[in-house]
Amino acid sequence: MNTLSKTAPKKRAGATPRTLYTDALAEPEVKTLGKALQVLEAVAQMPHPPTISELALSVGISRPTAHRLVQTLAAMGFLQQIPNETRWSIGFSVLPLAAEVLDRNRLRVGALPHLQALALKMNARANLGILHREQVLLLGGAEKPTLPTIYSRFGRAIPLHSSGMGKVILAHLPPERAEHLLKANPMTARTPQTITTMAGMRQELKAIRERGYATENAENTPTSSCVAAAILDGDGFPVGAVSVSGRSLDLLMPQAHEVTGAAELIAHLL
Repeated sequence: MNTLSKTAPKKRAGATPRTLYTDALAEPEVKTLGKALQVLEAVAQMPHPPTISELALSVGISRPTAHRLVQTLAAMGFLQQIPNETRWSIGFSVLPLAAEVLDRNRLRVGALPHLQALALKMNARANLGILHREQVLLLGGAEKPTLPTIYSRFGRAIPLHSSGMGKVILAHLPPERAEHLLKANPMTARTPQTITTMAGMRQELKAIRERGYATENAENTPTSSCVAAAILDGDGFPVGAVSVSGRSLDLLMPQAHEVTGAAELIAHLL
């Protein structure tokens, strides 16, 4: 028996029938929304504030479409035009959304005190990252005591293959999942130290599992190194990672146990 027919409300006399929006009918709207979000993301990722023509080329849409989407996003405050220029940057309307995510994220809120303690112990910057869309997304951090400011570059994404946090997350994922993520993006050489082959990465991930933490020796940027440990849930799945970064790996390595200890403390909060 069709239970829906029993519970459906009776149609009132003279009532206007409701339109049922199926997936097929909504497809143009969904595509437009997707393109608008691609435009917003492109503005955030490009190395300099783009023009509408540059956005159209980046997203793969016509210039009139790009112009229309930019104007819509600007009207809602998600984009803003740079004064006296034809270039566009991210608008302030993204901030309440970002703040809501950060303030309600249980991992980040629980980790912050431990990141601050870790930065104090090691006199180095401490970071928190998660796997997001095939990259490491920075959720929070704390600067070293000589720079007593909360690390503010939340939302910055860094490659998996060239970062300590990325490698330690990969090392604790199922091997087939890790290889899929590595193959999804080219292992580009960010510095002469970057591991760029699958064979080299397999060997690196094996070493990370054996010692319990990852190192990054000027692999992502020439002037920065780090020690990183995975935050594991009850099933041993990496829900995130903690790292401590500085200019010299030799200075960080003797205190690697502090990083793994902080990751374990944060994991107990989950």
